[in-house]
Amino acid sequence: MTEEEKEFAPILKEFIGKAKFDEDGGYIWGVYPDEGMQMLIQIRGWGAIQNIRNLKGKHALFQDFMGRFIADAINEKLEKL
Repeated sequence: MTEEEKEFAPILKEFIGKAKFDEDGGYIWGVYPDEGMQMLIQIRGWGAIQNIRNLKGKHALFQDFMGRFIADAINEKLEKL
């Protein structure tokens, strides 16, 4: 573990809690044990995604897949810290 990870990992874990993707709103939220929430990332509205040609009209589905993927990746990384 790096010095930076030692210093900031506990703060990051507390700040994020557990990452959860909201499919209706297109946000990744940090969800806390007391059920409070903090918006972390907005997935919908990324202009670059609309320009991916090989999605063949499935841009919204790709955004949801990406949201779930990023939330899962955040949670996996937090577990390893």
